[in-house]
Order: sequence, then C-alpha cells, then structure tokens
Amino acid sequence: MNNKLILAVSRRRAIATIGAAALAMAFTRRPALAAGTVAKFIEELGDRAILQLADDGISNSERETRFRALLDESFDVARIGRFVLGRYARKVTKEQMVEFIQLYEDVVVLTYAHLFASYAGQGFKIKREVGDPGDRYKMVLTEIQPGDGKPPVRLDWQVKINGDSYAVVDIRVEGASMAITQREEYTAVLDRSGGDIPDLLAQLRAKADKLRAAHENS
Repeated sequence: MNNKLILAVSRRRAIATIGAAALAMAFTRRPALAAGTVAKFIEELGDRAILQLADDGISNSERETRFRALLDESFDVARIGRFVLGRYARKVTKEQMVEFIQLYEDVVVLTYAHLFASYAGQGFKIKREVGDPGDRYKMVLTEIQPGDGKPPVRLDWQVKINGDSYAVVDIRVEGASMAITQREEYTAVLDRSGGDIPDLLAQLRAKADKLRAAHENS
C-alpha cells in the first residue's frame, strides 16, 4: 500500500485521542440531574464506562468486547462512519459501506478500549445542557479535571435525539470536533489514492490486524 492510514500524529489527531479517551475519566460527586435529560444520558454513559471498563482484573479481549457494546449502544457509529467519508460516501457501494463501518468500529475499539486500563480517578464535571425543547440535537458541555494541577479540559458532547433514545454523534475537545478531524484524515487518504475505496478498506484491515496482534502479545 502506498498510503498508510495514520490517525494520531498531528495536533488535531492528539485532540481526537483526548476526546476518545474521555469516557475513561471518572464521574465524581455532582449534582443530581433530571431523569430523561441528555445531560443525564451522558452522566450515565460515563458511570457505565467506569464500572464496566476500568477494571484491571479483566483481559484485553474482555475490555474490547465491553467497549464495543457500549459504543454500539450509546454512539451512532454508522452515522459517524458515513460522515468521516465526506464527499466519498456517495461513491461507496452498500457492501463497501457495511465493511467500512465495521472496520472503522474495529479500529476505534482496538485503539481506545485499552485507555480505560490506565484510569486514575480524574474528575469529570457536567456544566450544562444546551438546546431547546424539540431540538433533534443537543450539546452537553463538560469539563475534565486532570488532577495533576493542569487546567481543566473542555469537552462537549453532541447528542442526537430520537424520541426517548439518545446517541452521541460527536465529541468536541476544546472546541475541536473529533468527527471533523477524522473526516479530514480519511478524505486526505482518499484524495491521495484518487478515491480508491478498496485501498482504504485494505488499509483499515491491516491497521486493525496490527492493533489486534499488538494487544494479543501485550
């Protein structure tokens, strides 16, 4: 392959890494939130992540399985996957899209699930929920306190609302959108290959295999 898919080099990619690791931050004591609100959804998502994933007694494989289940339940992975393909999404066949979404999720799981193993009790504070009644999307503004004397990190969650169900569609770290950052990365790879979707899929397969092998040997 001529084009290597690299997802964590630039400052933008570093920001994306912080955002994807955000679920590994603790939800410490905080005011009670109204049941059924988007903010409550984010609060409970964090609580479940810590309970299920920040257990140093589980295997890498089990942590990946639990992270994948949480991702599928609480994030609109298919929507995010289509979004990161940008204009190239129009030329992807249904079969290719199914494979891309699966590989995209594989890479996310294999890249970030293991960050929960290093959880160290960092503080997570929900600031407020932004949006009007009836909005299809709302933002939940939060802050992470690193706990080492560094300034808090602003972390905002964009949530899609469908009746009584919610799904995260983007995380913004200090105002930088992870979804947009990833779209720039993926479309740049496709630009270099002339929009070669099979090549992108091959790169994602190779990346997932490499990450899987690294975790199996750790």
